[in-house]
Amino acid sequence: MDSHPPPERDRNLTVLDELRQTERRAVGGLVASVLGHVIGTPLHVIAGRASLIRANPTPESAIENAQRIEEQVERLARRIRGLIDYLTVPDPAVEPWTLAQVIDETLAISRPVALARGIELSVTTLPLPEGRVDGNNALLVLTSLVSLALRSASAGSTVALAVSLPTPGSIHFELDVPGMQPPRVRIDRLEPPDDWDRREADQLQVLSLCFAIASRGGGHVALEKTESSALMRFRCAAAGG
Repeated sequence: MDSHPPPERDRNLTVLDELRQTERRAVGGLVASVLGHVIGTPLHVIAGRASLIRANPTPESAIENAQRIEEQVERLARRIRGLIDYLTVPDPAVEPWTLAQVIDETLAISRPVALARGIELSVTTLPLPEGRVDGNNALLVLTSLVSLALRSASAGSTVALAVSLPTPGSIHFELDVPGMQPPRVRIDRLEPPDDWDRREADQLQVLSLCFAIASRGGGHVALEKTESSALMRFRCAAAGG
């Protein structure tokens, strides 16, 4: 076994992968904190006014408290719309990349991380089929899924990446992740179960974000549990150029 330390670039990529996860968690925590602040006070006021209606159900009291509830609902709706507008950024311009470029970049970024975690990352589709995709979106989703796969796979196993073109306008990436236990809930909505744990929350965040990014570009992300592994599938539209 090679006892030489990994090159500086490989160590930097491993650190960068960890920083990427830390940044995602920090952004998620910030958004959760802002949402709590935005909706907290109006919901308290609404609950208080509803209690007053129950305690004093006279027409005059009900009308006054209903008006206050309506005001708070309108205020809450305005603030949420403002937050959505603030957090929504325009999509970057489409940059057509060949599949070879996407896979080469993914491997260059991810293989040092796989090596550091004792996992092999292999491409089972060679030679790669001809095709082009939106490079920005495809690389973002694929590297995020690979990063999750390397954190979820059994130690010493092989994460296998396959690429196919089932139709002229559609490109499929598939990751076979040995030992991965997918979240118990749907990934098309960020809705954790009541008894979630940290591992499951981390998976659900990544998968839900990848699902949303892929969907904005006309693609799709899905999971399938097999006997000893999980299959992560990413479908995206072919791009011209």
